[in-house]
Amino acid sequence: MSTGFGSVDSLHKVENPGGARRQQTFYREPISEISRRPGEEQLVFSRDANGSEFAQVFMFDGESGEATLLTDGESRNGATVWDRRGSRIAYKSTRRDGKANDIWVMDPDQPDRAEMAIEADDGFLWVPAEFSREGGRLLVQNYVSVTDSRAIMADLDDGTRTLLAGGGETPSLNRPVAFDDAGEGFWLITDQGGEFNQLAWQSLVPGAAPEIVTSDIPWDISNVAISNNRKRMAFVANENGNSRLYLMDPATRAYRMVDKMPTGVAYGLRFSPDDRNLGLTLNLANAPSDAYVLKLGRGPLKFGRLVRWTESEVGGLAAKEFVVPDLVQYPSFDGREVPAWVHKPRGEGPHPVIIRVHGGPEGQARPTFSTTYQFWVANLGAAVIQPNVRGSTGYGKTYVGLDNGFQREDSVRDIGALLDWIETQPDLDASRVALYGGSYGGYMVLA
Repeated sequence: MSTGFGSVDSLHKVENPGGARRQQTFYREPISEISRRPGEEQLVFSRDANGSEFAQVFMFDGESGEATLLTDGESRNGATVWDRRGSRIAYKSTRRDGKANDIWVMDPDQPDRAEMAIEADDGFLWVPAEFSREGGRLLVQNYVSVTDSRAIMADLDDGTRTLLAGGGETPSLNRPVAFDDAGEGFWLITDQGGEFNQLAWQSLVPGAAPEIVTSDIPWDISNVAISNNRKRMAFVANENGNSRLYLMDPATRAYRMVDKMPTGVAYGLRFSPDDRNLGLTLNLANAPSDAYVLKLGRGPLKFGRLVRWTESEVGGLAAKEFVVPDLVQYPSFDGREVPAWVHKPRGEGPHPVIIRVHGGPEGQARPTFSTTYQFWVANLGAAVIQPNVRGSTGYGKTYVGLDNGFQREDSVRDIGALLDWIETQPDLDASRVALYGGSYGGYMVLA
């Protein structure tokens, strides 16, 4: 696991729930994109030098504690994916010309023989997703924009590419996840034919259409993981900003929600090597990110307890005083309901208000932990409101497009409608309101 217990995120090892963390790496720069080598006590991670953002890929040996540089030390590298035997990695790199994000393949034991597998000749971002069972094919995402990406299958032997999904006259989001067990199709996240990003299966036969699996979940599906034996899947639904975790049987496509999940955001799903546990990270509104493990039962949809493995420090703050935000919907100028997360101080109001607008514009305010918000609530006695004005992600394709072009002023009017809503709340003080934001949120403050 990685943790910022020191000055930067470093690699630590934990043997049991609540156990002591043993630090493994000691760099001045943070590490990221940690990925374990199948069957070995080795892993790769990314790290740049002096904040350059030119990340390099390193191999870390868990027994010796030594890290070896794999990439050239000059280009920008990342998005590393292992093949199923643990013999090769695929990753994106600007090694060819310093600009394009090509995909390279490397045997980490022979890094000097790395070869470019896909040349990003269109200028867009190419990201590896998964190797096929035999290792000769690679699923790839060709990312153009937040609403336009394609699923590609690359043959690593002859260099041919096959467009599997996306790229038509009507832009759509398509993110390949994994090959299926039989190697006849693949799993992907797509918004074809609907408002939301759904989990789907699609045949590898050219011209095949995706078969939507999660059509009865009217929210975006985000993190997806498939077990090592390909007999179970897990995915997360972004339900109005809150994460819901599901287990699925790939054979029957039946799925079941994991109940009693706290309010927050889940990500980083990973099955243990024996497929008996599912690891994940949970960031809660009243607690920083921590590592959790879900015990899995014998059947694909059976599960046991969700066990917290780590407990992050909060720098001396009174954790028991942290507040959990409420989800509200307020009416805007055209009758549209705008979602917002509201942190309220304990005690009677009326409380002054700080409106925090997210960046993007294709971003989303979610119930994650913020020392800043908790400080404002506890020390200023202020309520903090995070609106998801039109143009925010997480609420469907139509909602994302409502602030395009000259419609941008409509998102500004959503903030005006929020000021009107605040005036109707007896515990909020409409005469004391501050607006705060950076990037797109900074534009909203000025507008």
